[in-house]
Amino acid sequence: MTPLNRLTEKILITLGFFICCVSLILIILGLWSFISLEQFAYGLSSGIRVLVSCAIIGCLMSAIGYGIGDYFNNESKE
Repeated sequence: MTPLNRLTEKILITLGFFICCVSLILIILGLWSFISLEQFAYGLSSGIRVLVSCAIIGCLMSAIGYGIGDYFNNESKE
């Protein structure tokens, strides 16, 4: 695995985890009425739907980062 692949893997995992954590914190604060979820509304989507979508994007970024590591560490490629 080259250093560029390792760097890409670490960046995707870290950024995905950060986005997911921030989104979940904002969702919890919104459900406890500390912040208004309406400020995150975009178009016809409600604020909680936008925050949940961001959390899912963070999870997918982390999964892609872990997948890059598994892909390049696989020795039995065809």
